[in-house]
Amino acid sequence: MRFHTRIILGMLFFMVAGISLAQEEVLETTALHSESPKRLFLTDLYVQRGIPSGDNFAGNGLDGGIGFGMRMQFYLLKNFYIGGALSQDFMSVKNTSIAGEYSRATKFNAYLFVGYDYLLNDDWNVTADLGYGYSQNKNRQNSSQGGGKFRDTGNVLRFTTSLEYTFSSGVSFFFSPSYEVVNYNIDAAAALNNTFNNGNYFNLALGVRLSVLDYNNVPLKKSDNQDLQELQSRNRDDLSIKEKRRLYFLKKREIRRLRKERRRNN
Repeated sequence: MRFHTRIILGMLFFMVAGISLAQEEVLETTALHSESPKRLFLTDLYVQRGIPSGDNFAGNGLDGGIGFGMRMQFYLLKNFYIGGALSQDFMSVKNTSIAGEYSRATKFNAYLFVGYDYLLNDDWNVTADLGYGYSQNKNRQNSSQGGGKFRDTGNVLRFTTSLEYTFSSGVSFFFSPSYEVVNYNIDAAAALNNTFNNGNYFNLALGVRLSVLDYNNVPLKKSDNQDLQELQSRNRDDLSIKEKRRLYFLKKREIRRLRKERRRNN
């Protein structure tokens, strides 16, 4: 079995194991989840360790390093989402006879993706998505090699998973294994095509996830509902400015929720 196949199967096992562990909690949390705010949009900021792999110039000729990235995604029906991502990884050359006569490389990715977000419980989520886009290696020589710069370009196919812990409303932290295959457009002798046609990279990332949530579908908490009833029962002229403001926003939120509920039922 090829190395990259084992990596993908390993990440799939990671996803299935996480979901299986959560099955015991699903029945207990279903009602609570139905009242949880839905995600509309989120931004990921992360650092990652990129590890070149495979029997090719990347796996045999490059050493991975620390990189960083940013992802933004929009939620569609249910928990499906689409988005775009940018990432940059810094690598060094461990074997110039395989990789080429340069000392370091910077890999840049820009791609679109589609995926699914699965809620395990109130604190934990898992996600999985598949992305495709543009990739570029910017290769640099040191002074003894001539100090030159040149680029290799290609297309990246990336499978990304994440295990996420919610820290507070709209803020969470995540651990994200991912695997990518880059098909390069490198002019090489026919005998070397298998070496230079593609590069495989396994990545481990840690980051923070900032979410924009939709609270319009969430029923008022018991305390908020009591406040609403109490404020409505009083003479409006006797309310302070602060109480009038709170009454306004509580009524507005409840009206929006009821309107959306009627639309779903019609």
